[in-house]
Amino acid sequence: MADHPLPECRALILSGDQQWRDLLCSRLCELEARGSEDSQRFLLSLEGLSRCEALLEQAERDGSLQCVVLDAASLPDTTNIIAKLRRLRSEVDIFIAVSSGERSADERCELVDRDDTRAEILLRRLRRAIAKRASTPFADTLRDYVEGARDAWHTPGHSSGDGLRESPWVADFYRMMGEHVFNADLSVSVQELDSLLEPSHVIHSAQDLASDAFGAKHTFFVTNGTSMANKVIVQHVLGNGGKMLVDQACHKSVHHAAIMSGVDPVYLPASVNETYGLYGPVSKASIEAAIDAHPDAALLVLTSCSYDGFYYDLEPIIRRAHAAGMKVLVDEAWYAHGYFHPKLRPCALESGADYVTQSTHKMLSAFSQASMIHVADPRFDEARFREHLNMHTSTSPQYGLIASLDVARKQMSMEGFSRLDRCIGFARELRDGIAATGRFRVLSLDDMLPAVLRDDGVRLDPTKLTIDVSQGGCGARELQKALYEKYSIQVEKITHNTLSVLVTLGTTQSKVLRLLNALRSLARDIPAKSVNTPAPRVLPAMGVMELSPREAYFASSEDLPLNDESHGINRALVGRVSADQLVPYPPGIPVLVPGQRISEDVLHYLLDLYHGDSGIELHGLAKHDGRPMLRVSATGG
Repeated sequence: MADHPLPECRALILSGDQQWRDLLCSRLCELEARGSEDSQRFLLSLEGLSRCEALLEQAERDGSLQCVVLDAASLPDTTNIIAKLRRLRSEVDIFIAVSSGERSADERCELVDRDDTRAEILLRRLRRAIAKRASTPFADTLRDYVEGARDAWHTPGHSSGDGLRESPWVADFYRMMGEHVFNADLSVSVQELDSLLEPSHVIHSAQDLASDAFGAKHTFFVTNGTSMANKVIVQHVLGNGGKMLVDQACHKSVHHAAIMSGVDPVYLPASVNETYGLYGPVSKASIEAAIDAHPDAALLVLTSCSYDGFYYDLEPIIRRAHAAGMKVLVDEAWYAHGYFHPKLRPCALESGADYVTQSTHKMLSAFSQASMIHVADPRFDEARFREHLNMHTSTSPQYGLIASLDVARKQMSMEGFSRLDRCIGFARELRDGIAATGRFRVLSLDDMLPAVLRDDGVRLDPTKLTIDVSQGGCGARELQKALYEKYSIQVEKITHNTLSVLVTLGTTQSKVLRLLNALRSLARDIPAKSVNTPAPRVLPAMGVMELSPREAYFASSEDLPLNDESHGINRALVGRVSADQLVPYPPGIPVLVPGQRISEDVLHYLLDLYHGDSGIELHGLAKHDGRPMLRVSATGG
């Protein structure tokens, strides 16, 4: 007996020919009632419909819908129906019933013979399509190998945990992690598990399923996060140098990629909401001006959506970049879920991006560090790309990460719509419940959007909630601490006057209730008063680039103190060229990158953060004997 009930799947048959529809449905239901081998994996119910509107209504509300059969002979415009259905449910398999010799304009649809009276053939094809999406070729092979309990005379050295299990010193770690963590930690010596560097069977099959599920031409699994994925793509597109246009607020991995690949970046200014300390996308006008001013740029890099949930109206931006001959990379680290619900679409691939990177672990169910690269570049050189990818990929990948990518893809393909529908419902419940406290509120897009973006079509991911705590009676850090210490609730991040929480596939009703109860209690217990926590200074404008990031990073350098003996700025740094990247976190946007001339304004900003009590960390700042130091190029400035 299965531990869980079998999942329920539905197939709908849309036809204006009642006799054909009723007869086919009757035969299919009769055959399904008899059972089959696949009946042990999932249940399938079938229903006939006569109206397109009824089909679309069910697609919008029924997450168990997996297949649709369209009767081309009796429907006036199957192309339009297919387009509407795909906008709602990209994952649903579509079959077109046609008479002998007819074809479908949509190559992604499967054709079935309308005149074939053998309903068992159609039922097998429906079940086979569902079973294919529900398969996890790599995860299944890994499970089968682990369950075989083979003796290991190969790496890794813990040998399925045997090196820890009986140890009086470290057996507690084995027990805490569980036996399967060690059993599934295997070696490239196990040939059944394929090779991540040169996949030819189960990893290859898993990646093909992922490309279908996420709407890509090619998909590659990555086990060192989207940080690695971004570096691979920049290296692939730009090779040994070239120019790229890049969002100033992009992830630091893109800045690292500029160093590693010898790229000349043109930084596009991030927008800012000073009231809440939130940094948004680059304005459309700034992007278009940069495209026009730098026709020699080969790559445009944008982040969509951001940590706070902003995502671009990408299609016109990408069209403009393509017209100028540029490739487009969109970092969707925070938006791997976007393709699987109509309220979150269109995502980057649908908007025409050539390369998309996603942290499958951030919002979906993969393990940390597990990411994907999706490719739609029409001139993609796969062999060359794989060489770039393999330069950054370990020859000893963690197979649990690969399996988790396979499983995360399956989950989104089979139940992504219903899970995200639940997430959006939870987010709505949280918004209403938090507003009812009278002290806290979830910010709307209008609250958060910098003024410069008002007409840019920027949208907000509803699963990312930014809570205004300025009327809560205490600062955001105090509230974060109270939630953690009194209620065991860990939030995603804070600014000076906001808390951010994520509603993910793992959010449950009980978690929602606990967060609401905690906020209600804090609103009741903390004396009411307005807290005017000073907003951190706005990031200074990016300075002039005197050297390329690679030249500055690898040039001879020296360390100079950030402050002078009287704790003011060290004026000897003014005009020097930074050799390192300095990133205040939050917001995680560089204030200095290698090659940038250091201004007095930047030094005041850094010193204020260093001596302040904002809770902001400065990544990249060295210390010598407790004194903050900046590494500067000896050849520039």
